[in-house]
Amino acid sequence: MDICHMGGDRFEERCSQILRFYFLPLAPHKLRGLFLDSLLELLDMDDRYTIQNVKVITEETTDDRKRIDITIIADDFVIAIENKIFADVYNPLESYKRHVDKMYSGKSNKKLVVLSVKKITSAFERERLSENGFHYVCYADFFRVIKDNLGKYIMECDNNYVTFMFDFIRTIENNYINNNMELKQFFFNNRQVVEDMVNQYNAFKEEILANQCEYISRIENLVKQRTKANWWVWQKWDLGISFNDNTNRIGIECSFSDETIANPIGDFHFYITVWKRNHFKPYDAELRRVFGENIDYQSDNNRVYQHLPIIYGPFNDEKINEIVDRLVDYYTKLKDITDRIK
Repeated sequence: MDICHMGGDRFEERCSQILRFYFLPLAPHKLRGLFLDSLLELLDMDDRYTIQNVKVITEETTDDRKRIDITIIADDFVIAIENKIFADVYNPLESYKRHVDKMYSGKSNKKLVVLSVKKITSAFERERLSENGFHYVCYADFFRVIKDNLGKYIMECDNNYVTFMFDFIRTIENNYINNNMELKQFFFNNRQVVEDMVNQYNAFKEEILANQCEYISRIENLVKQRTKANWWVWQKWDLGISFNDNTNRIGIECSFSDETIANPIGDFHFYITVWKRNHFKPYDAELRRVFGENIDYQSDNNRVYQHLPIIYGPFNDEKINEIVDRLVDYYTKLKDITDRIK
C-alpha cells in the first residue's frame, strides 16, 4: 500500500479496489466472509447470503453518469458504499439512492453506506446522509471489527493475503486515523482563520505577560528594599532568590499563573525549590517543621518544589503588600535555616 500510495482520488480508487477484493468471499485470500460479515455486523444486518452469489462492483455508473465506489450484491440484499478516505461528502447521494432503488428493486434490503476515515461532524453532512438514507461507518470501527473477527476465518486463509490485508489497514491507520489527519484537514481548510486566531491569541498572551511582568518588577523593588538581599527576576516573570549556592543550593521562587477572565493577571504562587534533587534532603525535616507538614511537595525532573499557600487575585495595592510581607517572612525563615544547614 505504501508503494501504490499515489495520493488524492487515485489512492481512494485503489482502496476501493482492495476493498472489493476482500469483500469477495471466494477471492484467493480465502478469508471467506470476513470483510462482508464485519460490515454486516456494523450495520446491524442479520441477512444470510450464499457466498457463491456475492458480487462486488466498483465504479458502478448511474443513469446520470455518476459513479458508486463499491456495490455489494448478494441474494436478498445490496449495499452501496461511498468510500471516503478523507474528503468531505460532497457526492450526489440522491443519485446513488435513485440508482439503487431502481436497479435493485427486487432486493428486500438495500443499504447505503458512507465508509469514511473522517468523522462526520458537520450538521449539513449529517443531514444529507439522513435525508438520503445513508449510514455512516468509520474505518476505525470497521478495522476494529475485522480484527476482532479474524480468528474465525484464519484457519484456511492464504497467509500472504493476510499480510497484504494488514499492510492495507496499517497504511490507512498510520496515514489517516492515527496521524491527526482530521485536525490537519481542518487547518488546511481554515488556514487564514487559524492564523488570525493564533496571532490574536499570541497578542492576548503577550498582554497578560506584560501586566504580570510589571507587577513582578514592582514586587521585586519592594522586597529588595525590605530584605536588602539580592533577589533576581528570570525572564521578567519569575522572581526568586537562592541560598548556599556553592553547597546545597535552595531558594524561593514566585510568579503569577492560573489566569481567568475575571482575574486576567492570575493568582500568585510561592514555592521553595532546589535545583538538584539530592540538595533537598538536608533541609527536609527543618522545612516541614518551619513551614508545616501540610505543604505540598512536587518533583519535576531533577528539581523538588515545596508549594506554599497561594494569594488569590484580583490584585490591588493591599494584595501587593500582602505578597511582599509573605516573601519577607519566607526569606527570613529560609535564611535562618540555610545559615544553620549548609
